[in-house]
Amino acid sequence: MGRQEFRTSPLMWRLLGLLPLGVAGGADYYAELGIPRNADAAAIKKAYRAKSLEYHPDKCTDDKEQCQTKFIQVSTAYEVLSDAEKRKVYDEHGEEGLKEGAQSNEQAKAMFRQFFGREPDGNVKIINRGGQMMFMEEGEPGPKEDIYGNTNVTELTSDIYNSQINERLEPWVVQFYKPNNDESVEVKPEYVKFADTFRESVNVAAVNCRQQRDICSKASINSFPAFRWFPESNKEPPVVYDEGAATAKNLGKWVAALMPDYTRLLNDKNEMRKWLDDSKPPHVVLFTDKSGSPPLWKSLSREFNNRASLATVPRCDKNGVFKTPLQREYDVRIPQVVRLDPLHEFGKIAEKFTLSLKRETINLWMMKNIAVGKKAGPQATFKEWSAQRLAAGDCGPKDSQFCFIWLKAGADAAVEEATRQLAQKYRTDPIKMMWANVELSPGLLDAFGLQDSELSDFFVAFRPKRSRFKVHTGALRFAELDAFVDGVMNGGPLEGKLKAPHIEL
Repeated sequence: MGRQEFRTSPLMWRLLGLLPLGVAGGADYYAELGIPRNADAAAIKKAYRAKSLEYHPDKCTDDKEQCQTKFIQVSTAYEVLSDAEKRKVYDEHGEEGLKEGAQSNEQAKAMFRQFFGREPDGNVKIINRGGQMMFMEEGEPGPKEDIYGNTNVTELTSDIYNSQINERLEPWVVQFYKPNNDESVEVKPEYVKFADTFRESVNVAAVNCRQQRDICSKASINSFPAFRWFPESNKEPPVVYDEGAATAKNLGKWVAALMPDYTRLLNDKNEMRKWLDDSKPPHVVLFTDKSGSPPLWKSLSREFNNRASLATVPRCDKNGVFKTPLQREYDVRIPQVVRLDPLHEFGKIAEKFTLSLKRETINLWMMKNIAVGKKAGPQATFKEWSAQRLAAGDCGPKDSQFCFIWLKAGADAAVEEATRQLAQKYRTDPIKMMWANVELSPGLLDAFGLQDSELSDFFVAFRPKRSRFKVHTGALRFAELDAFVDGVMNGGPLEGKLKAPHIEL
């Protein structure tokens, strides 16, 4: 780019502090502050405070324009004399030395930014042309055009950067580069490869700092190429890439580690059951050979956070030889996405996702399941009555709802199916359907006066707040259990009184 010169009026230069006002032969800055030439920094500062207060618009009693003139004069004098470098130039060359721009390139750039409100193109010189002080942009050599056209990398302009980065609602990874910088050009193939891999998982962008100088200046970019991770919240600062060479592999590892992850890693049946009980439907699980949630799955978990529950079963064997416990339980191919029915003991597969694992198709499938769930109404629940749930208030001393609890000593598929049918039928009623293992919590038998019974399993209606209960005495089948629940809810008496001061699980 060729040199560009910008003419400025004397008034503009005075406002910038380069020329004093009203002194044709050169201003005497020491006189304007009323200090000797050997005054130290403290004396200069003290004098400036007094003078600036004297001529401040709120204090000055003279003509408004005269007050403004005097205020600018003492401010200009202080700017020069309080700066050791400027003061030295002034002492040696007078005001003319300041006019000729003994300023450094950085000082000249700072004044350019203040005057024009933008970043200069390359270095800046201040020259005297025909008695007028002028800025001259020298311009950087080499190309300045964007280099990421027709790729999966989005080139950001100032307007787009402000709306998508500064006011972001989702994560972005951004490269700041210069097309005339060899390192920036060399990294392009790797960055394009990275963008191709992560295009469905995260927003990948680039900023050309020759074209968008203001963006790069505000982002404090001073070396190229520079990579930044912008978290989902615009209140959080960007993360600087510092992981060695900017290869597609290194960038991928860096971004994958930074991506927000709302999935749950599941390794066994107990973790699966707890997740099903603690999370909201639909329950969607990815079985993968990866050691954690892949980037696409993390991205989907962020998108559907609070609308669906996503989990990951990691380290599955693609060949099916060394299957993990959960891979063996559900007998799925790898990778596989399934929706689970949480009413079954460890979650029964309700639907398999059979299309290609692409973001768009998975997204539509998830949206369909959410819509179907809303249309179906409240979700039936049949949860373990655990110490955590008791502490949270479920069937605790202050709970006024009816709790119907299956006290079981082991696995019984027929009873389990009957209780899940009950949960489904009464899902809209203000009751809780729970189960507890009496082998792990034997104190429950004492609490309900069942410690001497020869039976192993019981079904109990419990009103916690009143400490009253009733034990079902018939067969543990759906018809009998249904009649028992219906009778209790329609006013049947609860004859039993809790036998323990408090329940322990």
